[in-house]
Amino acid sequence: MDGLAPTGPMSGNSVREWLHASKSKGMSLGLSRVNAALEALGRPDKKMDCIHVAGSNGKGSACAQLVAGLVRAGYHVGLFSSPHLVSIEERVRVDGKAISEQEFDDALKQVKELKCELTFFEITYLTSLVACRDAGVSIMVLETGLGGRLDATRSAEVVACLVTSVSLEHSEILGDTIEKVAREKAAIWRPGIPMLIRDPGNARVRNAMREEAISARFYSPEPSTFMDEAADLAEMLCAMIGYPFVRRPISWPARMQYIEGEQNYLLEAAHNPSGMRRVIPEIAAILPEKWSLLLGTSPQQDMNEFLAPIIGLIKMFPPQEIITTEPQNGRYPGIKEPIKGVQHIENPEKAIQAFTEDNDLIVVTGSLYLCGNILSYLGLNADILS
Repeated sequence: MDGLAPTGPMSGNSVREWLHASKSKGMSLGLSRVNAALEALGRPDKKMDCIHVAGSNGKGSACAQLVAGLVRAGYHVGLFSSPHLVSIEERVRVDGKAISEQEFDDALKQVKELKCELTFFEITYLTSLVACRDAGVSIMVLETGLGGRLDATRSAEVVACLVTSVSLEHSEILGDTIEKVAREKAAIWRPGIPMLIRDPGNARVRNAMREEAISARFYSPEPSTFMDEAADLAEMLCAMIGYPFVRRPISWPARMQYIEGEQNYLLEAAHNPSGMRRVIPEIAAILPEKWSLLLGTSPQQDMNEFLAPIIGLIKMFPPQEIITTEPQNGRYPGIKEPIKGVQHIENPEKAIQAFTEDNDLIVVTGSLYLCGNILSYLGLNADILS
């Protein structure tokens, strides 16, 4: 999905201006444009072993675990992910760190010179392949933007595929049932390519996915945290394709990210009902007695379902203060006053400064974009730290 507005050098920078202008094209699913562009670029995807990851929740965490485990095993690993939190260069990482502005511009220029009509997401995807090829990457991890079947990342030639947990999302595009959504995500499968799917725990959904990915292996994880499950999936996929994988804890920005300092923060980017249900018990397990909540969200198909887990947490462990805000720079405007009757401050940076009660932790949740706003306010980057 298209993410935050491009950042980095813009003034007099024609390639960045071209990229920024591409946002006006909106979103356009399909593979014809990006396939033509890949051929014109000399198929950079074929110069690397690409691993393709899709899913409703946990796909970014699985990508991060794949990168970290393979880098520790001695590989030179690239990553394309979206959206970005602080700077657009985060969409292209080499060995877990965002590439430089210059490296991004050099790759972006090669894409611009094709003179192809491309969307913002397609441009950043192609830029990541060019930049990582030019950096000498041997393994490239590709995170799907939206769905799977018609996502630009489906154009890459890959050595393995992974689908994390699925839930009903983007139903106006992917279908109005969980089976239809799951089918679209499973459609990243390519004949003869190893594929691992996080078992959806529902026979109808499993059968729908099997129809798209006939040789896929399903894995039902033990109850665990988001990050542990992501590590399980990454480790199992690597074993399936014969890659060594060195497993250790990692930090994946805005995913249960604890930031310690004069003021402690916990950033969690749960942004849909299933993600919120899954992560609230993890948050509850580490809450201090004195905590406060900053909540902001983009539009939800069912706002009550999305808010129910966080309302339950508030009732069970009453916070010192609750402030709601509106995530900035996302695809959609933030929701005004998602929880009625509490203080609402439109600007996230002003909101995070408005807490007055003594607390030992401020929990920031409800939107990846909100977490990016706060990381930017704190002056922190979004590298994968191991």
